[in-house]
Amino acid sequence: MGATLDALHRLQKIEIELSALREKVNAKHRAVRGSKQRLQAIDAELAARQAQLKQDQIEADRAELERKSREGEIAKLRETLNRVKTNKEYSAILTQINTDKADNAKLEDKVLKMLSALDQAKETIRQLQETRAKEAERLAGLTAAAAEFEASIAGQIAALEAKRQEAADGLPATVVKMFDRIAKKHGGEAMARAVQMNPRREEFVCEGCNMSVTLEQVSAIQGRDDIQTCHVCGRILYMDAVTAGAKR
Repeated sequence: MGATLDALHRLQKIEIELSALREKVNAKHRAVRGSKQRLQAIDAELAARQAQLKQDQIEADRAELERKSREGEIAKLRETLNRVKTNKEYSAILTQINTDKADNAKLEDKVLKMLSALDQAKETIRQLQETRAKEAERLAGLTAAAAEFEASIAGQIAALEAKRQEAADGLPATVVKMFDRIAKKHGGEAMARAVQMNPRREEFVCEGCNMSVTLEQVSAIQGRDDIQTCHVCGRILYMDAVTAGAKR
């Protein structure tokens, strides 16, 4: 490799180490964000279920109040039944009592079903609260672990960043900018070898994406230390010293 590609190759090795460390940090932060999102989802569901429980409780209380009111009316009718003087009045009041009792029995069944549904809703909320407590505990652990890990490798990252800066200082700013852009796109791997597929044929591919590399690009890498990029993946192409020497 020429001087520029050789410098870029050194920069690449440092960048890969840096990217690997940063990805580990990012993975821990992603875990924290995922836990936060789950906690927010649980909170939203809890709020919705608690609001619905409150509304259902109001309706159940109203139905129970109506049931008790009807029982009071039936009790009054029974008292009246004892005071009537004619069979016609007695029959009419008795019919009313039986009708009200039937209606009240239906209302009582409704109230019981509502109370059962309330119990189920309360149990669901209790389970959600348990789930929330566990997720909150998990979030605290993930947050602490992420902070601890980041602190533990801060020195490594700082040292690698210093080495990276030193390696980049000897390169033109435009080349470094291009390298950074490509590295960001490919997880730190801004460069890829141009590999000869068959020693008997001058056919080369980019090791990064396995797509063809032209002979013009190979010649530029070998002879002029030119920066050539893969037409497909965009990585900066280079050749091993042995391969490059054999082709000259």
